[in-house]
Amino acid sequence: MLVRKPKRPVHLLNITPLIDVVFILLVFFMLATSFAQYRLIGIETPRETEISRNEAGAVVVMLQADGEVRFDGELIAPEALTGEVEAILGVDPLRGFLVRPEAGVPLERAVSAFDTVRDAGAIAVSFSPPREEDAS
Repeated sequence: MLVRKPKRPVHLLNITPLIDVVFILLVFFMLATSFAQYRLIGIETPRETEISRNEAGAVVVMLQADGEVRFDGELIAPEALTGEVEAILGVDPLRGFLVRPEAGVPLERAVSAFDTVRDAGAIAVSFSPPREEDAS
């Protein structure tokens, strides 16, 4: 007598849903990476023409390499910067401010002074490169 073993059914893997998932992931990552460029923050310093035009009415905050701060030409303590800015803004709330770091001033210190002026309530604040007569 011939006995046959029943054949086990062969299970095939259906990969159609897998292809759909991979395609959706591909579309998601393509869209997500195109928005990554909008997260960049650019800092643009004013051009020379803008500085000469706006400097007449602006208060200049000069950051010196030795750690001193000159507020509109007068030497002040770095901690007193907030009070000086608030005093000016009490008289003229739309007054502009230029943060001008000397060569050798760390970027962190320049940005910190910029933030201090903004936190004091100033709305027109910008960076300014040092003038040639200041660098001499």
